[in-house]
Amino acid sequence: MAMKILTVSEITKLIKNLIENSFNEVISVQGEISNLSTSPSGHLYFTLKDSGAQIKVALFRKYLALNRGYSPKNGDLVVVTGDITVYEQDGVYQIIAKKIEYSAVGLFYKKFEETKLKLEREGLFDSLRKKQIPLFIKKIAVLTSPSGAAIKDFLKILKDNGVCLKIDLWPVQVQGISAINEIVESIKKVSSHADYDLMILMRGGGSLEDLAIFNEEVIARGLVDCPIPTITAIGHERDVTIVDFVADFRSPTPTAAAGVIVERYRQITDLLFDGEKYIIREMENRLYRSSQRIDNLALRLDKNSPLSKLRRVNTFLALCIETLKNNINLKINELNGRLEYINAMLKKNTPQVKLNLAKKDIFNLEERMKKDFKKRLSSSLDRIIMFESVLKNLDPENLLKKGYCIAFRDKSVITDVKQISLEDNLEIKMKNGYIHTLVVGKKNLEERNG
Repeated sequence: MAMKILTVSEITKLIKNLIENSFNEVISVQGEISNLSTSPSGHLYFTLKDSGAQIKVALFRKYLALNRGYSPKNGDLVVVTGDITVYEQDGVYQIIAKKIEYSAVGLFYKKFEETKLKLEREGLFDSLRKKQIPLFIKKIAVLTSPSGAAIKDFLKILKDNGVCLKIDLWPVQVQGISAINEIVESIKKVSSHADYDLMILMRGGGSLEDLAIFNEEVIARGLVDCPIPTITAIGHERDVTIVDFVADFRSPTPTAAAGVIVERYRQITDLLFDGEKYIIREMENRLYRSSQRIDNLALRLDKNSPLSKLRRVNTFLALCIETLKNNINLKINELNGRLEYINAMLKKNTPQVKLNLAKKDIFNLEERMKKDFKKRLSSSLDRIIMFESVLKNLDPENLLKKGYCIAFRDKSVITDVKQISLEDNLEIKMKNGYIHTLVVGKKNLEERNG
């Protein structure tokens, strides 16, 4: 006999009929509200749970209006009265509630509030305790599931915005009791690395039950003890857990956490770019001003320095020496001419004695001329040496080395006591530096002698 093959719709309808016929009367169920949401049309949908199981509940707007005086919220322990039915499209059974009564605070919410109050009293939520998220971030540790959509979205946003920094993924479970110790141990290991600038504890959206581990006190205290600035990015914007209160910064979603990193990266990039432009502009201005100052000082130094004056004296002496040489050459030429004339005369007057005497006179005359030339040349060189010595003695730098000083007022040299007044600010130049002084008194030697 061939087995009958049923469609999904047929088997779901059979189960629907079986369940609804088994619960053909209105029933009341007690449980804790979880994952509460409101549709745009005003209907309420939530999960009713206890420690062992859970069931979906739909409370339509018309019945919600009959339950005035109580607004359902997550964590409440309530009694729901209604019909059991099967929602065929999803293949799940649910309660269509007609009445809802508040019973007490649910165990889940009660534990949440007790942990929150305990840590708050210890000051762990205090903003003064929390560390600032650094502006300059180079390396981040991310604690999350490596296969989840949260880390993929996080990395994609950083990549799309051109953020270049090192991200270490620390794989951890983000759901279930076994994840608690794993997360705590990973936080401790990350804390031992001094090169991390930031740690992010991340998980995508989920039900209150899925996010329950992030309400555990041991994880919260692990974040508090972490020396690295921390960010939590748990679930969706509406989801708030205990770790969000103790973290240094709470990001509503993993995507928003990526936005925080992008914003800081842009800020530091803008700061570096502005700083680079400022430094370049300032260096150009300083180089321009320094070049102008050097040019001005070079002109003044070339005009007024002792070396410049010495060059002019040397030029004058060189001209004198050249003139002297020309005069000597003229004199020699003149004497040579006379010598030739005498030789000619001697040739006409042949007596040997006169010739010998004439030669002797010529020799003596040449010796006197040589001595005279050497004497004049030596005298000229002595004068040059004397001028150089005088110039060196007149050099202000040599005077300063001998213990003299030069007084300036407004960068002008003071040569007369009448040039200064009481309380003038003077600059005294010495051989190895400057002294700034205030005039508190003066004496005019001419007036005193008078």
